[in-house]
Amino acid sequence: MSFLTPAFFLGLLAIGIPVLIHLTQKEKKTIIDFPSLMFLRKIPYTSVRRRSIRDLWLLLLRIAALLLMILAFSRPWFSSKSLAASLPGSTREVVVLLDRSASMGYGDHWKKAQTEAKKIMDGLSGQDRGTLVLFGSSAEENVRATQDRVRLSQAIDAAKVGAQATRFGPALRLAQSILAQSAMPRREVVLISDFQKIGWEKQEDIHLPEGATLTPVSVGGGDTADVAVTSVTFARNQFSGQDRVVATAGVMNRGAKPIVDLPISLEIDGHAVDSKKVSIAPNAASSVAFVEFTVADANVRGKITAGTPNVAGADNWAADNAFFFVLSPGRPVSVLIVQPDQAEKDASLYLSTALGIGEAPKFEVETIPASRLSGAIVDKRAVVILNDVSVLPTGGADILKRFVERGGGLFVGAAANAKWSESEQTALMPGVLGAPVDRPSGRVGALGFLDYSHPVFEVFRSARAGSFSGVHFFRYRTLDPKTNRVLARFDDGGAAMVERKIGGGHVIAWSTSLDSSWNDLVTKPAFLPFMRQIATFLAGFQNADAWQSAGRALDLTSRVQAAGAVSNETASAAKAAGQDAPSAAAAAKRIDGVVSTPSGERVSLTDNGRPAFVELGEQGFYTVRLTGERDSAKPLTVAVNIDPAETELTAMDPVEFVAKVTGRADAATAAKDKAPTDVTPADAEKRQGIWWYLLLLGAGVLVLESWLANRLSKGPGVISAPQVGS
Repeated sequence: MSFLTPAFFLGLLAIGIPVLIHLTQKEKKTIIDFPSLMFLRKIPYTSVRRRSIRDLWLLLLRIAALLLMILAFSRPWFSSKSLAASLPGSTREVVVLLDRSASMGYGDHWKKAQTEAKKIMDGLSGQDRGTLVLFGSSAEENVRATQDRVRLSQAIDAAKVGAQATRFGPALRLAQSILAQSAMPRREVVLISDFQKIGWEKQEDIHLPEGATLTPVSVGGGDTADVAVTSVTFARNQFSGQDRVVATAGVMNRGAKPIVDLPISLEIDGHAVDSKKVSIAPNAASSVAFVEFTVADANVRGKITAGTPNVAGADNWAADNAFFFVLSPGRPVSVLIVQPDQAEKDASLYLSTALGIGEAPKFEVETIPASRLSGAIVDKRAVVILNDVSVLPTGGADILKRFVERGGGLFVGAAANAKWSESEQTALMPGVLGAPVDRPSGRVGALGFLDYSHPVFEVFRSARAGSFSGVHFFRYRTLDPKTNRVLARFDDGGAAMVERKIGGGHVIAWSTSLDSSWNDLVTKPAFLPFMRQIATFLAGFQNADAWQSAGRALDLTSRVQAAGAVSNETASAAKAAGQDAPSAAAAAKRIDGVVSTPSGERVSLTDNGRPAFVELGEQGFYTVRLTGERDSAKPLTVAVNIDPAETELTAMDPVEFVAKVTGRADAATAAKDKAPTDVTPADAEKRQGIWWYLLLLGAGVLVLESWLANRLSKGPGVISAPQVGS
């Protein structure tokens, strides 16, 4: 046992006071009053009494009370972990938040962080429990609430720096949840990080449980020096039917020293294409344009790398020296317009003209009569538009259904000629078509509801994109949506546009004409963006990003569902060909694919009716191979980079950070850079709180002493007075 304030032991001298009181007590006599003593001669009275201790237990109680008080004020604490852990209220719930974001790869930050984390876990004793949380832009429990220090230490050793950005909010909210469920008397959070400023957002709402402490451990600090490739832009042009691209890289010098002739290189599909040199001033940026190259195939992989600066100590982080990207040729979206055989040649003129204008995306439009509809023609398209088609050719509904299930988009304009059979409507339509509705004479209809949350109408939130307020509808078909999503309604409540999802694709029905016969939409400014938005959505077109930032999730749901539809089609073909049941079942088995990560790990994808997501947690190239896709489909490749904002290494003060999170700078954060494992005597004594129990015990002894003294002071011929030792 050690003592925080041993000087209080001088108070042991006070133990002599009760002894002196007991040894010097005075004789008390009963006073008898006489009428007059003035004529009596005063005779000196001498009484000699042997000085001895009569009430030994009373003396011992007084000495014990003084000893307990002195011990309490000397603030004792146990240096032995086993003894300290056995004290009431000493068990701890410790949550260690270990930052493994990309910036922790700078210099020796990660090594220092692992060392500090292991010290904290080694400091657990007795019934203490430790939880290890690893975080970047998201947080995960690596080891939950265990007393196994070996397991915790091994988990820390096995952890690696990731490529995600720094976000403190998710980690602190997870710690808040863990501590809220803990019944331990002491709850602590230790945050180990480089404390990047970009990691904290002002609107974060964190409320640690009452009494919980947050201790920061900073492994950063000091001046930082780093060279990073932060962006790449592309300029495209067409030459001899091929895409020609010029890549320009943005390079940042985040150090205090100028960099001269820094080598920057460009690789395409693993082959060196060009190399440049660039000079960058301190804390400044520059750009490098490389030679033009051809993108002739899908998923062309590119990489730009900054070499080693010729200035010593100018770059202490290699991960952000590389930037990855993927490019594909800018091919147009193929749209097939199907119109009735008896329709005039220009029946779809408005429609084809609207789709033919614009470049983002560019639509390649072909118009055919309904009788020419076949699987071979549809198979090459991204979107099929049925412009008031009256009768589908034999098997046409099955052809279109398979097309949609594979991920294609179908748009149905239903006016006077649309007379589909019940089976065809059940197979494809988002609702049941009814009789035409004519507006009363002299009155026109309008759209009374638009679902602006849907991608088709989202662009029309802005008035500049066009408005439907001035569009007049003279006639339309009733459309019962059943359970499908209604995207637009007329002012009388009738459904104008309904969407249905089939497999990996979508069907949208429009219950009026796509020309000027039943409405005047085709003459309004909104018609062009309206049709382009519909075709873009149904095609599943997105401007393919050349790269993604680490920490995001890649949604493969549509692609997996389309692949599953092809697998089912293969199974049906196997059954039709007379294959036995096991072979057909094998063809229908939906092992939908494998994702290969940059580190070489292979992750299986299964549909099972659930969305398929892949977390992009590493820097480099992800490859997605779906077993159900057509043989002609090239595997999807996704490039992942460190978030450019993560390369900004400016740190915040850890104590100020804790004050922002908790609203106070408590004792746990008084020492700026002191790790919680560097326990001082004051910290140890405060955690154990032995003095409090000694003080309570001393008070109890004093109460007992007062009661006993009161009993002994009462007797015949003795005056009861507030004197000790009577």
